[in-house]
Amino acid sequence: MTLTQSAAGPIGTHITPGPTPHTLDHPLVRRCPHLYCSPRWLRVEDQAHPGPSFHTWIHGADLAAYAPAYGFDATSNPWPFARPDLFLAEGTGTEEGHGSLLPAFTIGGRRPGHSRFYTAGPTWQRLPALTRLLGAAAEHSADRGASCLAALYCSPKDADLAEAFRAHGGVRFPSHGTNLLGLPGDSTEDWMASLPRKQRAKEKADLRKLRDAGVDFEVSPLREADLERIVPLELGLYSKHGHTYALQEATDLHRAYLDHLGDDAVLVRARRDGVLVGFTSLVRHGSHAYVRQAGFDPEGCGDAPVYFGAALHEPIRWAYEHGVRCLDLSITADATKQRRGARTQPRDAWFIPLDDAARHHLRSLRERHDRAASTPSPA
Repeated sequence: MTLTQSAAGPIGTHITPGPTPHTLDHPLVRRCPHLYCSPRWLRVEDQAHPGPSFHTWIHGADLAAYAPAYGFDATSNPWPFARPDLFLAEGTGTEEGHGSLLPAFTIGGRRPGHSRFYTAGPTWQRLPALTRLLGAAAEHSADRGASCLAALYCSPKDADLAEAFRAHGGVRFPSHGTNLLGLPGDSTEDWMASLPRKQRAKEKADLRKLRDAGVDFEVSPLREADLERIVPLELGLYSKHGHTYALQEATDLHRAYLDHLGDDAVLVRARRDGVLVGFTSLVRHGSHAYVRQAGFDPEGCGDAPVYFGAALHEPIRWAYEHGVRCLDLSITADATKQRRGARTQPRDAWFIPLDDAARHHLRSLRERHDRAASTPSPA
């Protein structure tokens, strides 16, 4: 722990390698309304993340700030929505030089759509608290040999957070927006009625196709026996979209759900003639639920719109039946989700370079991005 002095009194900095009992029981964490800030999700990440991690606290007489950070290197799961070098490669359409960003830590979590920073105290102290938090985390990351500290899914409306990143030389890039579906009324009929006429007709047609194809759905808590069936479907879906995901890490994440989320880890199972052809995993947290992994057997699904049944219709039906008022539909496929009533919340990615190679690479990428953005499109 280090202590510094400010006008508000002594401010302490404390960094631990894992989520200690102090962290898990702290009111700032225990009362957080968001899943990815909650004690049980920190336990999930602690169990499932195969790399290093650390947790940074800033605390004073009337303020607190906290964020977890997770490490990645060239051997880490090649998932471009979480690994900083691959995130930038895909986001900028460039292939070279991103290795200079590794090893790296992502601060605020590692889940697509959400980089979360916990703060409490007077509003006027939030910016200095976040600035101290990022400074301490950046220094610790550098001490552990990291080349950059990144947060891939920050709200562009958070001016304090943006200013705190800039104070440490942070470089901003566009990120994927996250999609939230607020559920109107009290039933799926109310959601259906909220859609434009043509979209409503399409949803009803999809439901008819699912019935005609003999696709049945079961929504119930995740079970240990599910893992050996759903993980191959999940990895197959990633492969279809050109991505690779580590088998062990996918399995470990579902197992961490079993160990820490209980009945709030829910599985939508799609069966055709009694055979599992698709699934979607949901995690409930209060009045919100998060649509997480999915997987489908293209041959078993055939022409039936199993994706829309498992990823939208069944989660919506289940949500209404269980008092859930908002579904987090995560990132990508924004237009598809917007047509069904979701709102896309923009996100920014921030990178703090910790050595000269990373600093040069990020500056060059940003300059290239700015030039492209200022070039008029062909008529």
